[in-house]
Amino acid sequence: MDAEQMTNDDHLRALAALEAIVQNDDSALEVLAGAPQEERLAALLAAYGKHTLERVLLAVFGIEATMTRDAFGPRLTELNGDPMARIVFLLNDSLHHQAVLAGDDLVTAKRIGGSILLAIHAFTDADNQDALTLLRALCNEALQAD
Repeated sequence: MDAEQMTNDDHLRALAALEAIVQNDDSALEVLAGAPQEERLAALLAAYGKHTLERVLLAVFGIEATMTRDAFGPRLTELNGDPMARIVFLLNDSLHHQAVLAGDDLVTAKRIGGSILLAIHAFTDADNQDALTLLRALCNEALQAD
């Protein structure tokens, strides 16, 4: 699953899974694993992580959709040259590969979610509850955009 393919329901399901991970609620994760026709939870979390971490990077570097080309270029160059940003790109790639190998394994899905929360913490110094608040705000923004 690509982050661009995520539906509103996917965003909500991923956020619910991250909340379950923070609360260490494995029974909720089992419910969120979904039906066979739904995206596997590990893949969903990896896509959600990519979407969210890229949004955090854009915010950290002050990149906005309304920027002029002249303002956008230097900031994008700065982002692409930043070691922390490159680590985020590698993390996203690693989470995607981990999700492919995980299949329906909820333990791996939980670890992917934990990695996403740790990455948010690295950028924002937010604890898990603050990270959930940030994720809810990003989710609300995504839901309002449709």
